[in-house]
Parts: sequence; structure tokens; C-alpha cells
Amino acid sequence: MKKPILFLFILLYINSFACLNLYFSVDHEGHLHEITDFHETFRRFNKNFNLKRIQDKLEKLQLELENEGHYQLLSDYAVLLMKAGEVELSRDLLISLYHSHPDEYQLAANLGTAYELCGEVDSALKYIEKGIELNPNAHEGSEWVHIRILKTKQELQLDSNYLEKNTVLQLSENDENDSLVLNQIFIQVHERFPFSPGPKDPIMASLLVDLGDCFANIMSIEYAKAIYTLAKNYYGDDSPSTQKKIDMMISKRMEFNPIQPERHVNLQGEVIKLSGISQSRMLDDNNKNNFEIDWSRIQLNTDTLLNWANVTPFVIEVEDSIAPGPIAIVDETIEGPVLGETQSNYWLWIVVICCILPPLFVLLYRKKRNQ
Repeated sequence: MKKPILFLFILLYINSFACLNLYFSVDHEGHLHEITDFHETFRRFNKNFNLKRIQDKLEKLQLELENEGHYQLLSDYAVLLMKAGEVELSRDLLISLYHSHPDEYQLAANLGTAYELCGEVDSALKYIEKGIELNPNAHEGSEWVHIRILKTKQELQLDSNYLEKNTVLQLSENDENDSLVLNQIFIQVHERFPFSPGPKDPIMASLLVDLGDCFANIMSIEYAKAIYTLAKNYYGDDSPSTQKKIDMMISKRMEFNPIQPERHVNLQGEVIKLSGISQSRMLDDNNKNNFEIDWSRIQLNTDTLLNWANVTPFVIEVEDSIAPGPIAIVDETIEGPVLGETQSNYWLWIVVICCILPPLFVLLYRKKRNQ
């Protein structure tokens, strides 16, 4: 009697793990797409960083740096400082690290990000481009998005209204229908989100609108609506065009409501058509308790940290444009005498004057007497 009961228990146990929910959504043309894997593994956009975890990691790395002194430990330390808001210190550490190991992609890319967070766009672009040279496939080939962001920031320095007539990514129709482009934009937006708090960020708003367009065309009007709404509510995009996109997705939902996925007879689960993805589904708060780092426990001295990692401090290059100060510039194209030539000409004129003026005065004196 015990064996049949045990067998039944095992069978029920196995079947409980065989249950599977299938999730479907419709694109802007009403085509159904199964998005089970994407929906179940969706990575929420992080509003902030987990500062408690960052402090714990910094303290651990600090001990390892003192004992082991490896430069990669300092690289990780600098990234954590960047996430904690110490962007200038992170930048200074990464400058020396990069110039000690100029062929490492991570150092070039992280230095570019540090420059951007410090507001030094030209230097940021230089090192992000260097990172792409070292590793074109990094972040699944998505760094072209970062390049477009930096070039947009350059445009905004020249014209503050640039984004009123342009988008950050300038996607083509083919781009908006390419699942690879969707994935690459999602990667970059996801990484940038905690560095870009609201309530107003036109660049992030533009990126989200482009991402929403891709979702609408390729996968899901529900995700598209949620992402457009983030652009509006979280990053302050009050443009009529974005509101029109939100209204369009709501209209499409009603239009395509009769379209339903087929039921699977043998499926131990449900077939679910998505409808209404809330903003809470899209966002995650990693610092709910408003934890603040105790900086008295963290080493912040640049020289000490570099010394622990056996990295030579780098004298900042002028082209990195991060250390303004008196700079002597010699332009060899300027025509004219140099200092030594000027002094020689000065004495030449004295000799000429001394030789010519006395006889001239004598001549004029005699002429006057003869008159």
C-alpha cells in the first residue's frame, strides 16, 4: 500500500514542476508574439544603486588591496566609487590605471563613463571610442548607443534645443524593426538608468521613446506603452508626440483585444495575453531604506590607493582637458623674430644710430654757418 501512495506523491511532485505559463503579446500590427522568456526574466530598470552592498564591497576590496595590491582590485574599487557618487575620485584613479594598462577594454570604457559623469563629454567620447577599438563586441555590440548619447551631448552644448527636432539615436525604419537593435538599446538604457535619476532628463526620455518604438514594432504594445509612460512620468517628457504614442498603444489594445492565443490541450499551465503593465513592474528601488555610506570607513586618498595597487600616478595630459591651469603654448607657425633675434636687432640699431647721427649733425651745423 505504501508503494502506490509513494508513486502517486512522486508523480504529483513531478507534474507540479511541469506547469508552465505561456505569455503572449501583440505588436502594433496585431501580430501575436510569445514572450514567455522575456516577460519572466525581465530586468527591471534600477532607480538607484544598493549603497549598503556598495559599502560592504568597498570595505572588503580595501582590505584586499592592502594585502594583495593588484591593479584590477583598484579598478573594481573605482567602479564602486563611481556608483556611490564619488565620480571625480573614480576618474582620477582610472586615469592612472588606464595609462598603466592602456590595452584593457574595461579601463578605457570605465574611464570614458567617469569622464561623462564629470561632465567632460569630449574626453568621454575619446575613451569610449578607444574601448570600442579594444573590444567591438562589448555589451553585445551596444556601445554605438553610448557613442550616439555622447555626440548628442556635444550637439546640446552647441544648441540647447537640439532634441526638440532630433532623437538621440536617429533610428531608421529598419532599425526600429530589428530585434538586435532593441536588445542593444535595452542593455544601454538598463545600465544608464541608476546613473540618471529623474525627474527631468531629455536624453533618457529620448532613448526610452526609441526603445518603445522598437517594442511596439517587434514585440509588444503593452511594453511599448509602459516604456513611453516612463519617458513621460519619470523623465519629464511632456511632448505631444510622446503622449500621442501612449494614446496610440491604448487604442491598439482595444482594437486587438479580440485577438487571443490558442490554448494548448497538454499544457500544465495557462496561456496569458498581457494587458496593462504597470510602472512598478518596470522599476526597482535598490535603496528603499535610504542607506547612506559611512565614508569614514572608506579609503578615499588617491595616492594611498594607487600605492596599494602598485600603480604609478599619471601626470594628466592636456588633451584630456581635466586639469585646467596655466599652459605655455608655442606656435611655430607664427612669423616673426624669436627672442635672440630681437636682442641682436636692438644692438644693431644702436650702432647704426651712433655711427650716422654725429656726422649728420656736423654736416647740418657747417651748412648753417655757411649760410
